Amino acid sequence: MPSSNAHSADLGVCAGCLVSPHIPSRVFGLRIAPEPALDGTPPGRHFQGLLYRYPLYASVSGLIGTVALGIAQGAIDACMELAHSKRPAGTTELLRDRPLFQVRLAEAVAFIRSARAWLYAAVQQACEATRARGQVTFEERADLLLAAANATRSAAAAVDIAYTLVGGTANYRRSPLQRALRDIHVVTQHIATVPHQYESAGRMLVGLPPLAPPLILL
Repeated sequence: MPSSNAHSADLGVCAGCLVSPHIPSRVFGLRIAPEPALDGTPPGRHFQGLLYRYPLYASVSGLIGTVALGIAQGAIDACMELAHSKRPAGTTELLRDRPLFQVRLAEAVAFIRSARAWLYAAVQQACEATRARGQVTFEERADLLLAAANATRSAAAAVDIAYTLVGGTANYRRSPLQRALRDIHVVTQHIATVPHQYESAGRMLVGLPPLAPPLILL
């Protein structure tokens, strides 16, 4: 596609998950095939490998969950680095030496590591099921959906803790925690892990179809 077919467009700029430069675009003169792109069937003999048989929704939800966990880990790393040098106003002790900081830091790390372990285990199970049986069961899909939603929410909780722990320093644009706070709350709004996916997962746990069966069960 020639670059002349793409034109910048004022579509509004979100507050988080920005890249630089962030330029929304419209594309003209590009023909899209009329055949459905996502019908759950690998298109031809060249697309029969494990990657193409793995559930689409599982790929998306797992990816969003890992992005959220990565943002959260970055926030914790920034918080721990600052804790070795910052002395909060009104005190002579380092941030790292304060009992409340230690307790809350441990809580945030626990959020991330437990969520990561569950998500990785659910993804691994889905991969092994696809390899062994060629499909992922209803119960395995429910577990992966819930693990991904939990990973995103746990990551957001960890970032909120880290942001609060370091105090006013986090408010400045130069602070990676300021960006992490915005980014993580953009990720929590993704359709794959929004709060109502807990309802979908809960429905599946009791044998009912999820809220969006064509998407989740594809």
